[in-house]
Amino acid sequence: MQRYTNGAQYMSATLLFTTTPGMDLESQITRVRKLRPLPPFDAAATAFVHEFAQRIVKLPELRRFPELATLAHWFRPAAIHHLSHLTQGTSEGTALALARGLVFHMAPANVDVLFAYAWLMSVLCGNANVARLSQKPSAQRAAMTALLVAMRDEGNHAAVLDRQLLLTYPHDDAVTALISRQCHARIVWGGDQTVARIRAIPLAPLAAELVFPDRFGVGAFDAVSMMRLEDNEVRELARRFCNDTLWFGQQACSSPRTLYWVGDAATIEQAKARFWPAVYQVADKLDDEPAALMARLTDAHLLAARDGALHGVGALDAYPLRLDAHQATDAMRESQSGHGLVVEVPLAQLMELATQLDDRDQTLVQFGFDTTQLRELLHAVGSRAIDRVVRVGRALDFHHIWDGTDLLGTLTRRITLPAH
Repeated sequence: MQRYTNGAQYMSATLLFTTTPGMDLESQITRVRKLRPLPPFDAAATAFVHEFAQRIVKLPELRRFPELATLAHWFRPAAIHHLSHLTQGTSEGTALALARGLVFHMAPANVDVLFAYAWLMSVLCGNANVARLSQKPSAQRAAMTALLVAMRDEGNHAAVLDRQLLLTYPHDDAVTALISRQCHARIVWGGDQTVARIRAIPLAPLAAELVFPDRFGVGAFDAVSMMRLEDNEVRELARRFCNDTLWFGQQACSSPRTLYWVGDAATIEQAKARFWPAVYQVADKLDDEPAALMARLTDAHLLAARDGALHGVGALDAYPLRLDAHQATDAMRESQSGHGLVVEVPLAQLMELATQLDDRDQTLVQFGFDTTQLRELLHAVGSRAIDRVVRVGRALDFHHIWDGTDLLGTLTRRITLPAH
């Protein structure tokens, strides 16, 4: 890593990866910006992403970080081919897809791996990239950075690696402004306050911007469908629910923090009695940090103090910790910070969920409902809520359409051509 010692206004930045160590930060940004973009899904870019994914699969620590295995699988050759077709295969000769240019990524602090999806997609689209990563230490990020350094030192993929800069710095508007002045697109992952602060920093006039602020996940389970499951199916559903909920300590925007049970009161109680023991069996094998225990206990007490009708279910040291509520409220979204805390709300029918959602509810993790029911629900939602509906176990899956926006559309630009 290189900490800058020249250019006093940018001394807060630490470079994590470059092919030209020794240059000051402003020169690094200018160098990368001046490199001609590659054609989208150029052979050099696809070869780099394929090898990078293969090297992730071979990491000795992969078992400890299944999210890295998921990342590598997402960029398998068939998936890259699919992205290529989405980008280039629909123009029919009347448009040409080209790289956007220089893309500035500001990665989230809570789920470090998330930035890698947009970054690798941007690489495939032919862009040069500057990525600001969180200052919070991350073994996953360190592993990915080490792979880049190894590929550089081996002399591989120079055309692609020359166009990549990874750095970290504290919240420093001078560094953010330096990069923002030169980029052609800025992608910001962060909380509402982070997004507001960065939006106040000007972009180049022609630059595009995507922001991904605070969003939340919710779950909806049909109690009758739960009661129809065999015991082994309940155990599998519990395993997938734990993947959605407990990976990353519920810090992913798509991880459900509120679980809605749909059905009559008696059937809901019977379904819970089958489901939660299976969840606890799975969760018992997962790490539960003391800080996470304290966080969910604190949140639970705050929520109970604000809503007298809300009460705990089971032991206070349970993992996950459950709270029963009559409805979801803004206070729950503001005070529920995850860490293994699940608020449960009963509904007589799925359509009642429409009035309990707001703009910040991003992902609906559902079990037991058909496509017609889900479409009717989405048409009934009166807010900006719900950009994704997924089956249980797929909440953390990435998609090129995120928060209702096509990332490929921002990472490329379309040149219109005459029809004849």
